[in-house]
Amino acid sequence: MNYHAHVYWKNNAEREIAISMRPSFLSMSASLGAIHDKPIGPHPLPMYQIMYDTSIQTEVETLLRIQPMSILLHEDIGIDHVKDHTDGARWINTPLELDLLS
Repeated sequence: MNYHAHVYWKNNAEREIAISMRPSFLSMSASLGAIHDKPIGPHPLPMYQIMYDTSIQTEVETLLRIQPMSILLHEDIGIDHVKDHTDGARWINTPLELDLLS
């Protein structure tokens, strides 16, 4: 199974934390998406995406759970982005409202 994590930030302090984690995810063999300093698609805040699979799921999600930012975790089924971002989606910290019509 493949997963995505979306790491959001509301301010420069959270951005610095989010960016500082990227080398750790790369060392786990996760793939990283581009850094978006403005909201994009259904995502209401700046963010980047982490792509990973079940072989490193525990490592990736353990590191994410200790962070202060809002983080969306979801399966990447790849057929329906609305379903991917709602059914079975989990949040670390404060959930955000996504614009799923985008």
